[in-house]
Amino acid sequence: MKKFRNPLLGLLFLALSGAVIFSSDLAVRFFPAQEVDLRGGFEFSRLLKGYLFVQEVTAAKDWLTAVDLGLAALGSAPCENTLQVLDSGGRALYTERFSSANISRMKYRTFVFPEKLHVGRGNKVTLCLSSANGSLDSSLVLPRKADGKLGKLSARPVINDDAAAALKGTGPVSRLEGSLCARTYESNWGSVNWLKAFLFFAAFLAASFIAFADGLKPVMAGLRFAPEKIYVGLALVFGLALVFITPPLQTPDENKHLYRSYQLSEFNVFQWDLTVPASLVRLSDTFKRLNFDPLGKTSPGEIVSQRRIELDPASRSGDGISVPTYIFPYLPQALGMFAGRLFNASPVTLLYAGRLFNLLFSIALVYFAIRTAPFFKWVFFLLGLMPMTLYLSASLAKDAMIFSLSFLLIAFFLRSSYGGGKELRAKELGILFVLSFLTAASRPIYLVLAGLFLLIPVYRIGPFKKYILVFACLLLTAFLGTQVWSLKPLFQPARAAAVSVQPSVMPASGPGAPAAPPPVLNQPDQTLAPAGSDARAQKNFVLHNPARYLGIMFKTVFIYLRTSYLDSFVGILGWMIRPLPAWHIDLYLWLLLATALLSSGYGISPGLKGRLIPACLLAAGVAIVETGMYLDWTPVGQNYVNGVQGRYFIPYAPLFFLLFYNRTADNFLRRLSAPGGGKPVRSKRKALISPAEEAGDGRPSVLYNFGYLLLVCFSVVSLLSTVYVLLSNYYIVLLGSSGFVVS
Repeated sequence: MKKFRNPLLGLLFLALSGAVIFSSDLAVRFFPAQEVDLRGGFEFSRLLKGYLFVQEVTAAKDWLTAVDLGLAALGSAPCENTLQVLDSGGRALYTERFSSANISRMKYRTFVFPEKLHVGRGNKVTLCLSSANGSLDSSLVLPRKADGKLGKLSARPVINDDAAAALKGTGPVSRLEGSLCARTYESNWGSVNWLKAFLFFAAFLAASFIAFADGLKPVMAGLRFAPEKIYVGLALVFGLALVFITPPLQTPDENKHLYRSYQLSEFNVFQWDLTVPASLVRLSDTFKRLNFDPLGKTSPGEIVSQRRIELDPASRSGDGISVPTYIFPYLPQALGMFAGRLFNASPVTLLYAGRLFNLLFSIALVYFAIRTAPFFKWVFFLLGLMPMTLYLSASLAKDAMIFSLSFLLIAFFLRSSYGGGKELRAKELGILFVLSFLTAASRPIYLVLAGLFLLIPVYRIGPFKKYILVFACLLLTAFLGTQVWSLKPLFQPARAAAVSVQPSVMPASGPGAPAAPPPVLNQPDQTLAPAGSDARAQKNFVLHNPARYLGIMFKTVFIYLRTSYLDSFVGILGWMIRPLPAWHIDLYLWLLLATALLSSGYGISPGLKGRLIPACLLAAGVAIVETGMYLDWTPVGQNYVNGVQGRYFIPYAPLFFLLFYNRTADNFLRRLSAPGGGKPVRSKRKALISPAEEAGDGRPSVLYNFGYLLLVCFSVVSLLSTVYVLLSNYYIVLLGSSGFVVS
């Protein structure tokens, strides 16, 4: 019976998972069958009490599974509304009452039908929208495209909240041009669709692994997954996809990064000339409409058409542009643009060349970080492939170099601390000095990472006096990196000092001050600070109220904006308005934590020092980020911190996961997964995939290899989800009878 245990378990798993998949209410929700194209402008219509909006929809397929409606809310008071779906005979197929309370800015509201509605291809259904209390002071507004092709659109009086009666009534009917902003999800199958088929195939693969686990153990035991090689492969494939899928200037402040990168490509290191070619500004203006519009779309044709525009570097513009002052984090982008300028490339081509070089440089640095780290290689692997990390690496953002440099610096510190017992050579110390300088020069708030030097044992440096001297020199080097911009006066003529007038702002801590932040605070960086901010007055407030300020920081991080920080840490794409699905973010965070707990380095024991130092540096880093934004970006005395985004904490993330380092789980899993008999299993296979990583007793860890396979598969799913979010948010991508159509 033991011989058939695994096959029986595999069949049982397949049967249970198949029953769950085919009985579940999974809608075809990845790509719509029809979508109203809002490109080129649209109008709004109010949903008022006593009126009914009627939108006809001609079905493109047999079954209707869900509908997205573009909605926005006006006024502070919520209004109650109803959606009804009627067939061509006026029979109600679906009814849902919903409130505008959770609808702030314009977005799609999804209505998933409990059961698929059999409409029949070419037949019509009617979407009826009404409101119980919509008024001029508070109501839903419906985006409407004048040339929308979804079907006829009209408005008419509603009788006793009865859509069917209103449709049959003789009251006045107002015909409206076009269609409401809507997407329909349709299928040619009833109880089966392609999503269920895909999930069943995945369940079949998992069941096969279970059924043939005994036969796979020798194979898995003889393999080794090299995370740095797998990282490079996945980062290149999906990174290149993100480079070209993401529309121009659709990462936070990418217009500023474009201008600064171009300046450096002209060797304008210290901004003696604050202008850029006017064509770059026009490129930014062309795609600016997408920045804060969650329903904004573009098309491949619009992007490709930008190639016809010449750069014309002699025609300059400097009006209203804001350019960062950093140098080092823009060098890869500048190199790509310099290469493009040699071939007289267009502005949009220069943008993609800068993105490409930025991606390649960041991938190279993260590769060396994973390879260098003595442990936590898979933690670095997951952080490097995290959607937010790779998304920014595939853009012109300076964050790409900041993330990769910080990962590499932390990895070198870990190797210097736990990678052996010999005294560090001058070359190794030189690498630490260079990386510390570049990291601090890329963004001064990450200066504190140089404090990881304290993890290095004294004997690896030499006498204690030398240890202190080297540490002091390292801190000085990192500090000098933050002062690179002070060299500016040496490279340009001195100008008359501008008179700065600080506004007089009353502290926003009185009875009228908000006690908690508004629902959406994760806006990207802006040129001008919010009204009421005053760095000098804010500094005085913090110094005179230190205990209160500590409470403000604590509540901001752990109460008010905890969810916002976590979401924007893993992935809120675009200009921080196009989030990944909640399941994606939550699962990524939990998997990162589990990987840190279960993949600690064998034989390395950091002790109290190895946890206390990262904890102190992490706390200091968070405090610096929060305080910086509180001083410069928050009204005086406000009870929460404005403007902080989760991506600011990505360089500190390895310090957080170091707190979960342990050997208990590692030792237990290695003993549990070692093959019986104590004999190591050898394999002649080559691949990513060289001889197996060995446990402390000399036997390969089979369970760990299965775990590594799980991490790789999850990373692929995660990146596919990221690509899907970008495609569905920025393009019209329809699932038609001939396959996917992108327009």
